[in-house]
Amino acid sequence: MSEVPFDLEWEALGETGSAASAGLVTERAQVFGGWLVRTRVAGVVSLAFVPDDQFRWDGEDFGDEYEEEDEDAEEDEDEESDEEEEDEEDGE
Repeated sequence: MSEVPFDLEWEALGETGSAASAGLVTERAQVFGGWLVRTRVAGVVSLAFVPDDQFRWDGEDFGDEYEEEDEDAEEDEDEESDEEEEDEEDGE
């Protein structure tokens, strides 16, 4: 079983402040539906999945703009479901 099913491309994320001085290394790799994020320090590795199906995360913080886009998407979905309900009521 020497074949690798896929090869992740890890991108280093910038460390600042105490994280940088502690030798913390954070990297991310794009996977289906989001990002795998791994941190390494003193030989210890942690791994987490960050959901982001539109891959909007720029590698820094998600910021206010990210949250506003999520709220806009939810409002659009609510409006569409309201329109569908009105169409169903008109058809009865």
